[in-house]
Amino acid sequence: MRAVDETLLRVFANVPLFAGIERVHLVWLVAAVERVDVVADQLFFDEDDPGDRFFVFIKGKAVVEKRTEGGGWQSVAELSPGETFGEMAIVDNQPRSARVRAETDSVALALTQKALDGYPELAAGLYRNIARIQSQRIRRFNEKLLAESRSDS
Repeated sequence: MRAVDETLLRVFANVPLFAGIERVHLVWLVAAVERVDVVADQLFFDEDDPGDRFFVFIKGKAVVEKRTEGGGWQSVAELSPGETFGEMAIVDNQPRSARVRAETDSVALALTQKALDGYPELAAGLYRNIARIQSQRIRRFNEKLLAESRSDS
């Protein structure tokens, strides 16, 4: 049997997506994730790519970007270690709604939809946490829009 990576378990214990997840499930996660190394200015994934996995950002600096009407890219969020990205596509089975680009050499851990579907006890908790995180993001976005509309008045 493979030894449990206690350092990674400690990292996962502090990731909001894994809040309330029992240690036995976190141990399974540590064994199931795949390390993804991306060099500066390369993509973790592109807008409209199929969404078959989500990521936990571990190291580096990365940005979430949306394509503009003019064909350029607009940054909509910066990622910090411990944050997750790509989970929307896992929930709605739609192509990626944005791209994620490494600004510096970066590391993330990926968990596939297929692996998650094979562990329904864990999936239920993760989907609950994804809903909570998405709700928080929508609330922050709404507050930002409101603040911008007030400054335009």
